[in-house]
Amino acid sequence: MKFSICSWTFGNAPIEEVMKFVAKTGYDAIEIRAAVDRYNWTELLQLSKDLSLEIGGLTGDTGWPNEEQDLANRNPLNRRKAVDYFKRQIEAVKLVEGRYIVVCPSAVGKTALMGNPGEDWKWAMESVHQLTDLASALDVTLVIEPLNRYESCIVNSAEDALRFVQEVNHPKVKTLLDTYHMNIEDQDMEAPFEKLKDHLEIIHVADSNRQALGRGHINFEKVVSGIKKSGFNKTIVVECSAPGANPFQADKGPLAMKSINTYAVESLAYLKRSFEEVVSK
Repeated sequence: MKFSICSWTFGNAPIEEVMKFVAKTGYDAIEIRAAVDRYNWTELLQLSKDLSLEIGGLTGDTGWPNEEQDLANRNPLNRRKAVDYFKRQIEAVKLVEGRYIVVCPSAVGKTALMGNPGEDWKWAMESVHQLTDLASALDVTLVIEPLNRYESCIVNSAEDALRFVQEVNHPKVKTLLDTYHMNIEDQDMEAPFEKLKDHLEIIHVADSNRQALGRGHINFEKVVSGIKKSGFNKTIVVECSAPGANPFQADKGPLAMKSINTYAVESLAYLKRSFEEVVSK
């Protein structure tokens, strides 16, 4: 078992400083936002090697209302641009020797369908299919992320994620479960891990208030039990967020952002305690 953390949750902090903090804290890896024009990926790879910090994968860069990053957009030209942009993100994963990229089938923050029932799903499905050849060629896994209904409009629950990856039916298309989103959309915090075990590439974790594990009301004993029963032994990624308004903006100001470092330390300690026997194998 490896433990990682999402870089985007650190807001506007320089990525080099984030990576140094993450490595010093004791994480095995980091998941970096795939803003392809923002970073020198060759330099980040070298820094990761210097820090002995793996770049496990990238968080897909797709945000509403940028329709040209929306894989489920009504406009075919926008979908084409989104597919092209995701291909560049997949190439960035390869540059940093990562294994996966997180893909939201509909842009993050788009909470209303653009088409008739089923059309948005079909558009997203077609777009993801267009990414599979490159993903296979570069040995990068496309990880479909279910987001709660207040952040996305088509793949919200574990059931949705399972149906999506089964319909795509490609060996390089997997999914993830995120405890924060599960807490909103799924009735059970244990069973989905077993149900999706053959399709799980990574797991995202945060508590019900998106703070450190143990600071909210999620029963993480059920989560840990579900993960262990599923036999999952890949990477768990911490994805907490600083307290404050606007869930789509990571940086909540200097005072709030001090919380992120604390959440990172607390969550890693919680994971190490919970999976001590798995990590030691």
